[in-house]
Amino acid sequence: MLDNATVESLIARYNSPVPRYTSYPTALEFVPLADAALLDSYRKCEPGRPISVYIHLPFCENLCLYCGCNVLLSRKLEVLDEYIPLLLKELEVKTNIMEFKPRVSQLHFGGGTPNFLRLSDWNAIFAKLRERFEFTADAEISVELDPMYLPEGYLAHLRSLGMGRVSFGVQDVTPQVLEAVNRPQDISRIKAVVAESRALGYSSVNIDLIYGLPHQTLDSYRANLDFIADIRPDRIALFSYAHVPWLKHHQRRMDEKALTSPTEKLKIYLAARAHFLSVGYEQIGMDHFGLEDDSLTRAFREKTLHRNFMGYTTQKTLDMLAFGTSAIGFVSGVYMQNHLKLSGYRSAIETGKNWFEKGYIMSAEDRLRHEVITSLMANFSVNFEAIGREFSIPFAEHFAPEIARLAEFAQDGHGILSDQGFEATETGGFIIRHIASVFDAYRKGSEQKAFSKAI
Repeated sequence: MLDNATVESLIARYNSPVPRYTSYPTALEFVPLADAALLDSYRKCEPGRPISVYIHLPFCENLCLYCGCNVLLSRKLEVLDEYIPLLLKELEVKTNIMEFKPRVSQLHFGGGTPNFLRLSDWNAIFAKLRERFEFTADAEISVELDPMYLPEGYLAHLRSLGMGRVSFGVQDVTPQVLEAVNRPQDISRIKAVVAESRALGYSSVNIDLIYGLPHQTLDSYRANLDFIADIRPDRIALFSYAHVPWLKHHQRRMDEKALTSPTEKLKIYLAARAHFLSVGYEQIGMDHFGLEDDSLTRAFREKTLHRNFMGYTTQKTLDMLAFGTSAIGFVSGVYMQNHLKLSGYRSAIETGKNWFEKGYIMSAEDRLRHEVITSLMANFSVNFEAIGREFSIPFAEHFAPEIARLAEFAQDGHGILSDQGFEATETGGFIIRHIASVFDAYRKGSEQKAFSKAI
């Protein structure tokens, strides 16, 4: 583990706002997008090339105060009687544009709380999906679930529809922390749900944890580490809490004075990282951990990991069709985000016009920089020669100013720079967002408040 002096040095220099780079360019660059972009990008999809599909299910009964997602609060299931038909219509209209049946190798359901849906809603969605898409034999179908809202038979029904991977949002197991963020949980119930998932044959169980929440300390966080050692999930997502109350106003309801200090926050991360490594996990990218035989673990080890709006993936830069309110897709070099509000989403589907809240059409330079940034974010390294060949550019000449900045990181011990490429060291891994931002052509100081702090 790093000594206190190194921890304090990293915080003093690098605990400033910087993008997480789930996309490049970031969503901050998205602008109003004409409907023609949808038609053009969908028609450019290659019939034989597999795609990803993301479906956003935005409803939650309870608002967790740390939440940074686009959610719609409701305790009335009747809202689904409007939303599900709209979703099915969107699936139909957009796939009609493609004039062929797309092959899907990755399907993910996020939220919100996807298990807000009734079983009949899932039946309708999967019937439409299988009507409109062809699934590859090894298609990865995954879902995010709140383990506290799973009635008897729910997990089994999802498994029968083809779900193979499940991710449970736990975040913390400490009562004081859970109360502070308005997330009631029963730890024994979560353990039972994980056991049930395995008994039903889910191939992978992921647990989400957050560090940096109110009342978390290095000592209190050990309860989370003991919990992980006890249930031993296949993957762990260890997310840094992003406190952005100017963007997510509900975060103002938390006691800001109780938030973990930057020093304590980094110590929690380092302790968690050391613990996970000691019990058989390997680090994947900047915030995930997996068992040795996990597909993401192997990809990170072999430097073939990739990153998109669904997180880390083994599948490179697939076109991603996205459905549901606020969902962001990426098709043929175009980012496109659906309307955030249900009213705008409904209007787009009913009229067949004004499909997007915003989006972005990538240039050739954007694609090049996207590849470099994604390589750094996913694999903590970038191969200059490989990218130069792929894009037919002299990398060192094209990125001379950026390489000079990488040299500064290397001089400070955060990376190893050679003519062939750059690879982050242990400390470089903690500040990989800063290192990746070297290649961000759009980042300006005045925009920093749009992003969370790096540590």
